Amino acid sequence: MDRNNELEEVVPNDSDPLIGRDNRESESSVEMSPPQPATVNLLEIEDEETDGSSAACCRICLEAESEIGDELISPCMCKGTQQFVHRSCLDHWRSVKEGFAFSHCTTCKAQFHLRVETWEDNSWRKMKFRILVARDVLLVFLAVQLTIAIIGAIAYFLDRDGSFRNSFSDGWDRFLSKHPIPFYYCIGVVIFFVLLGFFGLIVHCSSFNDNQDPCLAGCRNCCYGWGILDCLPASLEACFALVLVFVVVFAILGIAYGFLAATMAVQRIWQRHYHILTKRELTKEYVVEDLHGNYTAPKLDPEHEERLKMLKLL
Repeated sequence: MDRNNELEEVVPNDSDPLIGRDNRESESSVEMSPPQPATVNLLEIEDEETDGSSAACCRICLEAESEIGDELISPCMCKGTQQFVHRSCLDHWRSVKEGFAFSHCTTCKAQFHLRVETWEDNSWRKMKFRILVARDVLLVFLAVQLTIAIIGAIAYFLDRDGSFRNSFSDGWDRFLSKHPIPFYYCIGVVIFFVLLGFFGLIVHCSSFNDNQDPCLAGCRNCCYGWGILDCLPASLEACFALVLVFVVVFAILGIAYGFLAATMAVQRIWQRHYHILTKRELTKEYVVEDLHGNYTAPKLDPEHEERLKMLKLL
């Protein structure tokens, strides 16, 4: 009987101190363990980061936003960050970049698919062309006037007591001597043309020296060996006369070189703006198609192909 009692299963009681301590430790460990983040939240964060890093953006302005009619397009074989570009950014690049950038991608060298559209609005282009040419000519004129003003200010600083200006008070130029601003402005104009003639003559002679034409062999040293300095004048009046002759000669040369430089500058400005605005108009006539990443060999009408080749745009 006692043996059976010993073999009887002992049922643990809640009041057992060991059991109570184990239960309390297990409960406290559950309470103190930090909560684990949800797997769904981690996946959402990873998806957002992936979408943000792979968002399409323009390869020129590096902006992802686009407006109606100026959406991001994929016109060539470029992939990754170079795949998309705003239509307006691409048209501006095609109009200002020289070479074959009008019809080809400058990165992957693939030819664009060009869609021909009619474009007849020339009034605004002509007005803008005239405004841009007038603006550049005005900037050149202001730069020349600023240079003359600086030279006149230097002359005024060197003649602070007015002795040189007052020496012209007896002749026909006494009006200038009474008004310092016109007087020193005229001094600046004369010195400007003298310097322009002097440096223009140096550039002209250096171009002869660089010329290897045997027919011009005797003219290569046209700026050297004048021998004028060997004939020293005997008086200050002769020195003044010689300086006056040099000033008049170089001033006349400066006027000639200035007229030539102004003509070339205006012609260059005219050609530059005309070329850019013509290409900008052609970007509206030859529209780049969006290939959506599926590039194929382009086809263009032979007539338009010959036209672009004549303009050196294809």
